[in-house]
This record gives sequence, structure tokens and C-alpha cells, in this order.
Amino acid sequence: MSVIIDDTCITCDACLQNCPVNAIVDDSHNPTGESRYYVQPEKCVECVGIYDDPQCAAICPSIGCISWDLTYTKDNEAHFMENDLYAISKTANGKVKSPSLREKKYRNDIPNEMRGVGKEVQEEPEEMNEAG
Repeated sequence: MSVIIDDTCITCDACLQNCPVNAIVDDSHNPTGESRYYVQPEKCVECVGIYDDPQCAAICPSIGCISWDLTYTKDNEAHFMENDLYAISKTANGKVKSPSLREKKYRNDIPNEMRGVGKEVQEEPEEMNEAG
């Protein structure tokens, strides 16, 4: 995973409908029980190889509600497996889809110091000047 939706989400469905890998579930299917949309870390690929930027953030009207998370790699396994923010799903035979089982793609241009600290994926645009 590498993006997370915070509690400022207005549950508008925009991200849900635009995720190319169906990594986002709505508030009624959030496995943590919270009433906000949830990005399944074991599915999210930050749109690598599909789009230039994560589509969830590109379409989100709640600027700042989607932020970078740590990469879903073996190095960050404890972050995902020992944190109440996540409910990692299991394979058909019951094996947890942990980073050790299968790491996910991520954007190499986002350094670790910008991840896991709530760094916004989508930032508010600078003030526009009126033409005229």
C-alpha cells in the first residue's frame, strides 16, 4: 500500500470508482470497523504502471484526505501487521497477505521521509489569478 484515507473522507465514492485495482472499499466494508473508506494495503499499487499519479487522490474533492503511507514491503512488515489501522486479508488457504508473502509496487520517486507521516498525495492548488 502506499496511500491511506484519513477521517476527513466525505465518502463521496469518487476514489472507489476510480481505483484501477479495486483496492478501496467503502465505509460499510471497512475491515477495521471505522466509518470511512479504506485502502487495502495488500492491493494498492499507487497506480504504478497504470497512471502517472494515484487516481484516488487525483479525483478526491477532499484535498488532503489521502496521504502517503509506508511501502508495502518486507522492510515495513511490522507497520502493517502490528497496527490497528490495517486489517490485512488472507488468501483462499488462510495465509495472511503480508508484505513477506507479496510485496506491492510503489512509486520510487516518493522518498521514505515523505511516507508514513501523513504527507499529502494531493495538495491544494495554488491560488488561481483571474484573467482579465
